[in-house]
Amino acid sequence: MPDTSAAAGRLALTIAISDYDHVRDFASGVVCARGIETNFLTLPIEEIFFRFTKFREWHVSEMSLAKYAALRAYDDTSLSAIPVFPSRVFRHSSLYVREGGPVRAPADLKGRKVGLPE
Repeated sequence: MPDTSAAAGRLALTIAISDYDHVRDFASGVVCARGIETNFLTLPIEEIFFRFTKFREWHVSEMSLAKYAALRAYDDTSLSAIPVFPSRVFRHSSLYVREGGPVRAPADLKGRKVGLPE
C-alpha cells in the first residue's frame, strides 16, 4: 500500500478511476477535496477492478456494486463501501445495442447470451 503521509497534514490518497466527464475536474485538479492530497490513476475499468480486488494497489478505487456484493458474499470484509455516485445514473436501466446488429427490440434478446467484462 502506498505511503499516506502528505505535506501540511493533508491525507495523501491514491485513487483509481476511469476517465469520465463527471469526475474529470476532480482528477485533473480543477476541483480539490479539502484536506486531501490526491494522486489519480486513470485506467480502464476492467483493469481497475482486477488490480484493486486482487492486489489492493491503491487506497480508493472505483468498483461496481455487483463486485463488492460478490466479495461480501464470500465473507471478504477487507473493503468498506462508500456510496459515491457522481454520475447519478443507474447504468442497469438501459441496454445499448450495436447499430446494424440483429437486436431491434427487447424480445430479440430472448434465448441469447449477454456478456459483460466483469
